[in-house]
Amino acid sequence: MFDQKGNGDTTLCLPHDPEKLPADFPTHVLPEPYVAHVFGAEYQFGYGKIDFDDDVPCAVCHAQTSASVLMVPAKRTCPDDWKMQYSGSLSAEASTYSGSDYICVAWNAEYFEGTRAVDANGRLLYPVKAKCGSLPCPPYTENQYVSCVVCTK
Repeated sequence: MFDQKGNGDTTLCLPHDPEKLPADFPTHVLPEPYVAHVFGAEYQFGYGKIDFDDDVPCAVCHAQTSASVLMVPAKRTCPDDWKMQYSGSLSAEASTYSGSDYICVAWNAEYFEGTRAVDANGRLLYPVKAKCGSLPCPPYTENQYVSCVVCTK
């Protein structure tokens, strides 16, 4: 759940066809609360094709001739000699939750087919706003949403 402490802070790309552990893997390694959990993710905003509470699908950026992938926060264009794969909104868990990594949600993001706007509250993705102080304003603007771009080279 979004408000549960612990678990992983990274966003995973989980497959649609998970494989089980070997049959001899212990089923009760440690009792609760000495386990971690993995949850699905849902959008906490609507834009383009996505709606509030839509489940987030797995997305992988594949570039045949590229060796490097770079997510640049607060930009909508790539550095010279880099190719833009997509641009979007910088997103993360809300500041009142346990924390997460920042990810770039594409402007033309999609939702997980078959589960439209189900409020299951796994990992919740919110757009990120700039907060002045340790972040200099200008050039940033207090409470302005932050863009992002994913580039390859």
